[in-house]
Amino acid sequence: MTAIDANPESRAPSPGTLPLLIEIGCEEIPARFLAGAQKDFGERLQAALTQASLSLGTVGKQSLQTYSTPRRLVAYVPEVFGTQSDKVEEVRGPAFKVAYDPQGRPTRAAESFAAKNGATLQDLIKVATSKGEYVAVRKPIAGRSALEVLPEILPHVVAGLSFTKSMVWERSKTRFIRPIRWILALLGEDAEARLVPFEICGMRSGNQTYGHRTLGPGPVDVCGFGDYAAKLHSLGVEFDPEVRRQWVRLALQWLPKSSGWPAIREVLRARSKPLQQTDPDERLEELRSRVKVLPQAPSLQVVEDKELEEWVVNSTECPRALMGSFEERFLQLPREILVTVMRDHEKCFAMEDGAGNLQPKFVASVNLDSDPEGYIRAGHERVLAARFSDAEFFWKADQRIALSDRLPMLERVTYQVKLGSYGDKVRRMEAIATRICCTLAEQGKISATDTDHVLRAVRLSKCDLTTQMVQEFTELQGVVGGLYAKVQGEPPEVAEAIYDHYLPQGAEDRCPRSLVGAVVSLADKIDIVAAGFAVGLEPTGSSDPFGLRRAGNAVVRLAVEMLPGIDLQKLLPDEFHEKTCHFLRERVEHYLQTHTGFRYDTVRAVTRESLRSWNVPSDAARRAAALEKIKDTEDFLALAAAAKRTRNILEKSAESSDFGESTDIDVGMLTPGAERDLYEGYQRMRNRLKSFDENGDYEAEFRALGTLRPLVDRFFDEVLVMDENKENRARRLALLAGLRAWVFQRFADLSQIGSSG
Repeated sequence: MTAIDANPESRAPSPGTLPLLIEIGCEEIPARFLAGAQKDFGERLQAALTQASLSLGTVGKQSLQTYSTPRRLVAYVPEVFGTQSDKVEEVRGPAFKVAYDPQGRPTRAAESFAAKNGATLQDLIKVATSKGEYVAVRKPIAGRSALEVLPEILPHVVAGLSFTKSMVWERSKTRFIRPIRWILALLGEDAEARLVPFEICGMRSGNQTYGHRTLGPGPVDVCGFGDYAAKLHSLGVEFDPEVRRQWVRLALQWLPKSSGWPAIREVLRARSKPLQQTDPDERLEELRSRVKVLPQAPSLQVVEDKELEEWVVNSTECPRALMGSFEERFLQLPREILVTVMRDHEKCFAMEDGAGNLQPKFVASVNLDSDPEGYIRAGHERVLAARFSDAEFFWKADQRIALSDRLPMLERVTYQVKLGSYGDKVRRMEAIATRICCTLAEQGKISATDTDHVLRAVRLSKCDLTTQMVQEFTELQGVVGGLYAKVQGEPPEVAEAIYDHYLPQGAEDRCPRSLVGAVVSLADKIDIVAAGFAVGLEPTGSSDPFGLRRAGNAVVRLAVEMLPGIDLQKLLPDEFHEKTCHFLRERVEHYLQTHTGFRYDTVRAVTRESLRSWNVPSDAARRAAALEKIKDTEDFLALAAAAKRTRNILEKSAESSDFGESTDIDVGMLTPGAERDLYEGYQRMRNRLKSFDENGDYEAEFRALGTLRPLVDRFFDEVLVMDENKENRARRLALLAGLRAWVFQRFADLSQIGSSG
C-alpha cells in the first residue's frame, strides 16, 4: 500500500483516537508468500478492530495500511479509538407468561432472573419476539480501553494468518510461515506511545525493531510510526514494497546505461536531502523526480521480466543491483536456455541490445548498498559460467540422438503410477488429436498436411523428457523439444508445435502460435483431465494434486480462442464421462465469468439446461456476448420472468399425471384468443429458431424472442393453466413445455436471467 502522508498534521489523529503500529519480525519469508501474507494481515487486523468497536472505518490516508519485507509484516492504523463506546446489552429472560402470573404479579422465575442480572423487578421490561413475549433487562456496559482490548485480539490476528506451507517450532504449537523473532506493538506516538502487551509463539511484544541484517542489525527502540520509519531507513531497510519496486525499476532502467550503480547512487544523493532520510511517500516522489536527471545513453537494456521483478521486491530489504558479464561463446546457445538459467537459477536479468539480440551481460539484484570488492558480482559470474558450461555440454551431447529415436525411451519414463509411461500418454494423445483433426477437417479448417504435422508433433512432444538438458533444467521441457526438432530438420510447423504444446499454463499465458500447436496442446490437456478423473485424482475444494483445474482452464481457452467449434464432449473417453463433463462445464463457466467478465446469470443461462450448452465453449461465449447486450431490456426481462414462471409451473405445480397420455397439442381444441395466439406465435418462433444457422446472429435471435412478450403476458393474464378440466390442463401444460424446450431454452435458459439491479 502507499505510505501515509509525510505531513505530520495530516497524520494527527482525531480527538479520542490513537495511532496503532504492529510489526511481526521473523526469519525470511519466501518471496512467493509475502504479498499474500501482507494482504491477509491487513484484512484480519481490520476485521478484528471493527468487531472490537475500535475501528473508525475511515478510508484513504487515514485507513489501515500494510507494509512488508522478507523479515517483517507491518500494519499501521493512523486512528483507532482509545476507548470503546459505552453500550447497552439486552439480556432476555423467561417468557412473559412464565415471569408473571395472570394477575400480573412477578413469579419466582422473574425474581431469579432479576437477581441473576443484578437488577430489580422494576428494571424488567417486556419484549416482543417472533416466538412470543419475553421479559428482559437492559444492562449498561462501559467501554474498555484499547490497551485492554488489543492484547486479547492481536494474538488471534497473527496466529490466524494462513499460508500454503507453515511450520511449528515451539511449545505453543502455533503454526506460522517462519519462526517469529520479535514483535513490535505500540499504541500512540512519541511520548504518549504505550506498549501493547501480548504473547504469540513464545515471543512477547516490545517496543524494539531490527534493521537490515548487515547494514544495521539493531535492535533499536521505537516510539511511534514516524520514529519507526526514520530509524529503519537509517538502518538500511525500505519497508514499503512499492518504494522497493521503484528502486528495482530504477536500477533495471538505468544501470545498463551508466557506469554502474555507484554512479546512479551518487546522482541520487547529489539532489536535496539524502534519500534514506525522507518519508515513504516523499521517497517515492523523489525517486521519480531524480530519475529524470540521470544521463541517458543508448545501448543495452534489461529483458523485461515481471515475475523476476516481483521476486526481487519481495526478497530484499535494501534492493540494489550490479552488472556482470559472461563469455561471448555461450551466446551460441539458444536464447531460451540462457535466459532460463539466468532467471530461474541465479535470479538475474538478461540483457539485450536495441535490436533484441541477447548480450553477454546480466543484472543481478543484491540486498546490500554496494559490492565494493566485487565479490558478489564475481560469484554470480562464476556460477553462471558453470551453469552455461553444463548447458553447452548437454546441448552437444543430446544432439547425438534424434528426437524420433528417443520415442522408445518414453516407455521407461513413468507418467503416473496408475496411468503408465509417457509412451502410454503419447498414444492417448494421438487418439485424441486424431478426433480433433477429423472434426476440424469436417469444418474445413485443417489440411491433410497439417494433420500429418499434428500427429508427428504429438509423437515427438514428450521425447525431450529423456534428454540431459531437460533433466537438468526441467522448466525447459517442451521448449527444448521444439529447439531440438528445429535443428534436427523437422518441419517448422512440427518444431513450433512441440515448443508451444505446454501453453497456456496460466490465465495470463499466451496460447500456441499455430493451429497445429493448438491441436497438440488441446490433446495434451484433454488427456490430463480425462486420465486424472479416470484414476481418481479429481480436485477437491482444498487441493488439486494433478493440476486438473489448470489443465481444464487451458482446454477452455484453446477451444474458445484457437479452435472455435470444437465439441469437448466428443473428445472425452467413455470412462468417468459424467464427472469429467461436469468438471469441464465448471471450467467453461469460470472462463466466461473471470476471463470475459460476463455476469453470473448470463453464464448459467448459456451453460445450463439449454439445447445449446457448454460443450462447444466458443459457441457458449458467442451466446453469452449476445445475451449480455439485450438481457436488461424491458421486453427481455419480462420474457425471462415468464420463463421462470413457466419453469415453476412445470416443475413445482404440475404432476406427471397432469399432462395426460400424450404431449401432442390438438390444435382444434385450442381456446380462441390468448391460448391460440400464443401457440401460433410459439410455432412461428420455433420454426425460425430451428432453421437458425450456427454461424448466425445470436443477438438478432434473442431480440426476436423478446417479441413474444405480449403473447406470453396475455396468456398468463387470461388463461388458467392448472384448469380443473383435465384436457384443458394437459393441453396448456404441453404448450408451456414446448415453449420452454424450444424457445425459453433454445439458445439459453432464460429462466436464469435476473435484473441487473
